[in-house]
Amino acid sequence: MNRDQLSSFTEGALAAIPVCVAFFAITVTFGIAAHAAGLAAGEVLLMSAVVFAGPAQFPAIELLPLSGQAMQILLSTLFINFRFAVMSFALVPHLKRVRTAGLVAGAQLITMSTFAVSFLRFQRRSNHDNFIYFLGVAIPSYICYLAGTVVGYYFGARIPAGFEEGISFIFPAYLAALLGAELRERRSIAVVGVAFLATPVVEVLVPGWGLILNAIGVATAAIGAEAWWESASPSS
Repeated sequence: MNRDQLSSFTEGALAAIPVCVAFFAITVTFGIAAHAAGLAAGEVLLMSAVVFAGPAQFPAIELLPLSGQAMQILLSTLFINFRFAVMSFALVPHLKRVRTAGLVAGAQLITMSTFAVSFLRFQRRSNHDNFIYFLGVAIPSYICYLAGTVVGYYFGARIPAGFEEGISFIFPAYLAALLGAELRERRSIAVVGVAFLATPVVEVLVPGWGLILNAIGVATAAIGAEAWWESASPSS
């Protein structure tokens, strides 16, 4: 690594500090919840290393204690993480000089946070060291993610009985806060409201598949309704 590449990596690592702090806090919570669910240390660390996505890992450990939920876990993880494919496509134009093997390896390190930090920087200033900058953001974030998982798992063995019940609400509350901050249009609020009300009904009708089927149904209906609204608009 030459001096320019080292400078780009360091710049990315400094930009990743807030991401590292957030990842560590979130995965400490995940480690505690995973320990409470009865997973082994190796299983928990492997899940964080391979999945590297809190929104997919938390629902998975909720479903693991239930028998016959393997397909639901696989499908829910696939749907939740499919957004990373879109992010990858957005980054590729800025990584033209990178070999395919490097792109494939780097894809494992894409999260909402590592993508946002890197993409915004590429929009402001793009150069031949873009991939090095991305690695500077992603590698420290990945290390903090794994470290938080380990700390949370071993801390989970020492928390008082019953405390894990409260821990299980932290991540859903975190996601709800993020969602609430983004809800500014009435149509978005309506979609979330319909999904919220429909999920328990669909879960009762189709046990174990309610979350997945409801997400697909509401999202499809919302996209169709928006397309119809735009086509019916006088300005179109």
